[in-house]
Amino acid sequence: MSRDLISGNILVLEGQSLGDRSRSLSEVMSLPHLPALDGLRAVAVFTVMTYHFGFDRVPGDLGVSAFFVLSGFLITWLLLKESSQNGRISLRSFYLRRTLRIFPAYYAFLIFSFLQESVRGYYWDTSLLLSGLFYFMNYFNALNEHPNTAIAHAWSLSIEEQFYLLWPPLFLFLNRMGKKTITLTLISIIGFVVVWRSVLFLGLGASNSYIYNAFETRFDNIAVGCLLAMCVESRRFQDFAQVLAKWTVVPFLTLTLLLWSRMGGTEAYHYSLGFTVDALLLAVLILQMVQLYRSWMWSWLEQPFTRYLGRISYPLYLYHLFGFGVVNRLGILPTYSRFALGILVCITIASASYWIIERPFLKLKHSWGSKAQGLP
Repeated sequence: MSRDLISGNILVLEGQSLGDRSRSLSEVMSLPHLPALDGLRAVAVFTVMTYHFGFDRVPGDLGVSAFFVLSGFLITWLLLKESSQNGRISLRSFYLRRTLRIFPAYYAFLIFSFLQESVRGYYWDTSLLLSGLFYFMNYFNALNEHPNTAIAHAWSLSIEEQFYLLWPPLFLFLNRMGKKTITLTLISIIGFVVVWRSVLFLGLGASNSYIYNAFETRFDNIAVGCLLAMCVESRRFQDFAQVLAKWTVVPFLTLTLLLWSRMGGTEAYHYSLGFTVDALLLAVLILQMVQLYRSWMWSWLEQPFTRYLGRISYPLYLYHLFGFGVVNRLGILPTYSRFALGILVCITIASASYWIIERPFLKLKHSWGSKAQGLP
């Protein structure tokens, strides 16, 4: 999950009050860091955590879909920027940065999970262990009805890793033929995934767990984010984005449509077209938030504590089941008290992971990554 994001000047759109301050999309995308996205990560991870704690009515999978869209958007935007600034893209540099960003925290979590499960008498079979080690938890879950293991939630990280492996070389190849080719390819991929997912679920009777976990049935979420990155430099698209962010209340309409799509449709809709509609609405929400982050209604996305929670969203996602598990053993506490205490425990564990494990490697990522820009 990329973190290259934040800041800038204020543009007051004509016809808006000072309380509705926003920035044009072109201005926002010219910044070295994009605003509001750390805040959106925080919202996404807490949506997942709330669902996993036991509040089943919360659509936790929307949090995962948000991570997918954000990843596609940010990775593609970074590839576009590197191509524009350097005239080329260094895959070696990209994979070095991704390795330093992802592997240390993930494999520390994997070792921790394996050891604490072994101490408790739960031993992993070979297929679970190999799936965890080599980022195939999505297919382990897909083919085994999503069993309740300590690392079952790593399925989404497997999809992200598979995306990191496949997309940059494909982007590099397509980029030689122009941005229009990339855009048309992404639209084709999204359309193909919708058709393939519908055939699998509605025609061939594939299980919910397969549709939910498999890369080829969920890649449309990431591809929507990639497509968003390809569109943001278009003048027509920027005009459209400005309309979407003209008033600070418009994101509530987007959220209403998103919740209706996720919770109001049938199972057949959700496992065929629904995932794609959700991703498109999440892309609209991202467009709105990066322009409206200065407004009084959405400025909380850029508050220091919210941004911090976004920065530790990766270890929060990794360790939240363990943190909740510890607190849930305190059965004497009321549900909401255990939830609040669980959040504090999760933030503490995630902070320890971030400062002790991730930060040293992130420093290497920035120093080595910058040197790697000159590598062939």
